Amino acid sequence: MLPIEPLNLRAQQWQFLSNSDAYIKASADGGRVLAADSTRRQFDTAADILVRLNGSLGERARRGLLLADDVGLGKTAVAALVAWVVASAGEGRSVRILAPNDVMVRRWEAELLDHVLPMGRCAPHLDVRESRVKARKVERLTTGSIQVVKHSYASSDFNLGCDLLIVDEAHRAKGDQTCFSKALKRQRKHAKRILILTATPFSIRIDELQRMLSLIGAEEASSPVRAFSRTLDDLYSGNTTRNPEVVAERLVGRAKAAIEAMAPFVIRHGVDDLPDEQHSFGTREDWSIPVPQASPSEEELILRMDRALRVASQGAGRARNDPRFHVGWRHYDAESERLGRDRIQLGEPAKSIVGNHLSAMGRLRREVGIHSKVAAVTREVKEVLQSGEKVLLFCHHHATAQELAASLHSNLPAITKHPAPAPKIWESAWNEALDRESEDAVGQELRRTFIRWLCGDLVRTQTWAWLGASPSAMSDLAHSITTGRARGCDNAEYIGEAAMRLYDALVHSRSSREVLKRSAERLDLLPGANGTSRVLAVCEPSESKKEALIFVHNRQPDTAISVFNSPFGPDVLVVTDKLSEGIDLHRYCRHLIHYELDPSPIRTVQRNGRLRRVNSWAAVTEKGIRYAYPAFRGTRDHRVVQIMKKRIDSFSLLLGGVQDFDIDQVIHSDEQWRNEVIRIAKKRLTSSATILRAKRSTEYARTAPVESLAP
Repeated sequence: MLPIEPLNLRAQQWQFLSNSDAYIKASADGGRVLAADSTRRQFDTAADILVRLNGSLGERARRGLLLADDVGLGKTAVAALVAWVVASAGEGRSVRILAPNDVMVRRWEAELLDHVLPMGRCAPHLDVRESRVKARKVERLTTGSIQVVKHSYASSDFNLGCDLLIVDEAHRAKGDQTCFSKALKRQRKHAKRILILTATPFSIRIDELQRMLSLIGAEEASSPVRAFSRTLDDLYSGNTTRNPEVVAERLVGRAKAAIEAMAPFVIRHGVDDLPDEQHSFGTREDWSIPVPQASPSEEELILRMDRALRVASQGAGRARNDPRFHVGWRHYDAESERLGRDRIQLGEPAKSIVGNHLSAMGRLRREVGIHSKVAAVTREVKEVLQSGEKVLLFCHHHATAQELAASLHSNLPAITKHPAPAPKIWESAWNEALDRESEDAVGQELRRTFIRWLCGDLVRTQTWAWLGASPSAMSDLAHSITTGRARGCDNAEYIGEAAMRLYDALVHSRSSREVLKRSAERLDLLPGANGTSRVLAVCEPSESKKEALIFVHNRQPDTAISVFNSPFGPDVLVVTDKLSEGIDLHRYCRHLIHYELDPSPIRTVQRNGRLRRVNSWAAVTEKGIRYAYPAFRGTRDHRVVQIMKKRIDSFSLLLGGVQDFDIDQVIHSDEQWRNEVIRIAKKRLTSSATILRAKRSTEYARTAPVESLAP
């Protein structure tokens, strides 16, 4: 075990964390509105982390901690506060942050900079300055600096020596032999303290969790944690003829022992365990989307493809019962074409058998037309759009995302253009509303391009509708823009504020800034600039020229994310799981459809976390977040949905210890038995997880020695 070097911080240096109200006011003065209850909990968490890492208030110093809050609770905000205190408390301290990708590096940079103004007012002794943040550069840190780089930099030969190393999304270090895992082992000796962030402590493999505990010096928790992990494995792969009561009792005992052992090193809050904050997240609603039972023709199509592939593969092991065949026809049609090309290489009778199947499949495809699930979801999305809301749809495969996006694009009505002021009048109004005298020539050109986008058919029509399309709005359009509410919601930000926030997001992202720059000559590069189409897809683009405008044609989705996270632009976003974690999509959307599920429950939970976040649109509108799991009844898709919904219900209860599943290997009676075990355990485990919540300073005051409470 590595020695624990002293940090030599003083509790008075983070005293400002005990007055969240002053911080909230200072932040609001800078244009950033914080939720009061969530901010108080984040401040308590940051203070607790500092107490434990430093060894203050009677606590023994820890080498590291694991912050395992649920998705959407603000782990980045908490860690940013900790980083600023450590880096700015003098005596030559420095902080390094490892983020998984460029998008997250930019998010960390923005989060750190957001704290500069309020910390300058509430903690002037820390001397927090923007120049202290060093993003994307691996170099020797100067006193008081905070460096943010990608995980991959840990694998470099550079010594990442620092007082505090923060590792975000640490569960991505999968496998003991990955470059990142080996790099963390090597680099940890150069950091005095380590703070690891992950929302899913027990959803990762046990050896990975053990490695995390080792990194933070929590080897003493390894044995009970391993015992609980083995019990979880037994739940999902053990004998299902046992008495559920006995198995549940064992599960509860092992879970409590693991929680108690981790408590000194792990801080965790579950979103459902924070009743005072529910208004900031928004309530949850089940959203039922009726999908018809698979017709005999649809069932025959799936069956014939399975048989044709079996014959054609001749035992080669090619995937047959592909899940994509149950949720759409695009991949099905591509496989049919491939079979048609490959059958000429087959010998008899396989060649004739495959040919007969292909002939029947062609006839059935012409008869069936659009996939029933695609059609049902398209109808439901249409209704949501008519109510003025946005919709986010997740797919697991690119072909499915392409097909769904194309259907939505073809079948959703284009936004209706009302009689409105001419584009030139809008341009003049936006120039007045978004005036920035201090911009240089490049900035002025970028702003002109952005305003041209705001004056395009889609955004212009949207904005006019929010203003009520009234003559009074036309008389002073610039004033209406600065005083009208986004999306026509009384609690939302002003339209002008929303536009400025979007513009700032675009110019502060390197990739989006480049898109904005190129859009001066090709405005259609910006989402929503192509007429009145309301659909955007972030997946591999299809080869169809007719569909080209609905896809993001670069590998950096920042622009699409920023636009969708504003009130403007496309109302429908179709994505794959590349955007299932680390991305905020909650500001103007409260409808999420899991069109196609990943086999991993954690992936589903991460998707949900894109919308259930502090200051969500659901909270602003005081309406629930609607999650839909449409299922194509009569097919494997229906079974996948049923099992997934049960497993994610127990996700937080088991600290993320809900395993992936292969639907072809799941036996119905076994799954019923597991659900019964979890139901019994739930009654006894519900309150145990609160042991891991952050301690408040008043709790330390009751137990700490008198002398340790002095500043």
